[in-house]
Amino acid sequence: AELRAKKEREAAEVAEAEAAAAAEAERAKEGQRAQEEESCSDDEDAQAEVKRFKDFLEKLEAEREAKLREEERLAEEAKLVGPEVPVELKAHAAPGTYGKNLLPGEGDAMAQYVQSGQRIPRRGEIGLTSDQISSYEDLGYIMSGSRHSRMNAIRIRKENQVYSAEEKAALAMINFEEKKAKEEQVMKNMQALVEQHLQQQQQQ
Repeated sequence: AELRAKKEREAAEVAEAEAAAAAEAERAKEGQRAQEEESCSDDEDAQAEVKRFKDFLEKLEAEREAKLREEERLAEEAKLVGPEVPVELKAHAAPGTYGKNLLPGEGDAMAQYVQSGQRIPRRGEIGLTSDQISSYEDLGYIMSGSRHSRMNAIRIRKENQVYSAEEKAALAMINFEEKKAKEEQVMKNMQALVEQHLQQQQQQ
């Protein structure tokens, strides 16, 4: 009886050890599965982050290309259609009609710069082009001709006289062209009425 009881205890201990080992193995498997799931989740998050970053870069590139296309379209629309009007055919004031208080030939000389779209040179600005002086002033330099307040006021008055005369000449040319186009339209309408009247007479 004692031998049998001893064998039963040993069997029970073996069974308990096997059950404990099985439970430990199960816990290990569960831990491994959880670790694998966590690793998969981290990989998915990393892939999602990479995808979001790629989408962001593509969006930036698309916006940049759209902006470039819009700038090219605006630049294309701003271009003149056909040849540019020669300088000698553009409207400008007649020589000697730039107002009073100008030295002989001073108004005509200043007007040449205005007609060519350049900056009017000032006192002491010798050896530099108008574009160079404008670029220096944009950088913050002050030309010597702009320091003297009284001379600067006189210069501004003279420049305004030349600009006003040129603007008046350009406005007069625009009015002349509009009047000419209106007269041509009136002539076309009159010719159409005459032709219509002649056709009606021929039909009668």
